[in-house]
Amino acid sequence: MKRSHVFTSVAIIAVASAFIGILTYGLMLDPKKVPPANIGQIAKPFQVSWVKGQEFLPRVQGDSFTLADLRGKPMILNFWASWCVSCRQEATELEAFWKKHKDDTLVVGIAIQDDTAEAKKFADYYGKTYILGLDTDGRAAIDYGVSGVPETFVIDSQGTIVHKEVGPVTAEMLDELVKKAQKKS
Repeated sequence: MKRSHVFTSVAIIAVASAFIGILTYGLMLDPKKVPPANIGQIAKPFQVSWVKGQEFLPRVQGDSFTLADLRGKPMILNFWASWCVSCRQEATELEAFWKKHKDDTLVVGIAIQDDTAEAKKFADYYGKTYILGLDTDGRAAIDYGVSGVPETFVIDSQGTIVHKEVGPVTAEMLDELVKKAQKKS
């Protein structure tokens, strides 16, 4: 009888220790290190309303543009909003990257949960000159799995998503990510 109590006690302690160990390990993981499900996948098509940057796609007519209009070069696809504090941090970084790489890499910003007037005001205030659109129905953000802003995707010239960055980006970070995308192309 004593032996069965000892065995039961040891078994309970072992199971509890294993459970605590697994929980501890899980809490130590960085959630940003978990690769998004769309890495390595072809970027989903989208259609968004113009905010500015039409001069970079002169063949595109109308009041919206699509992912298909942008194919052929590596792309930085940035989801942002005029009310987003972190988006203010990265606004000049994205513009600096664009000015340096506009001949070889597209920079496309898509405002979500926003309106055209506020998005234009924000873009003008921060001197954004790259292609900007507005996701009026939220479909693009949903299709890309955006859970907050800013979120930035690096898409190679074949249209494959090679990286997703949650939070603000820097021009230097984008330089490195695009180099990786060009190596994979």
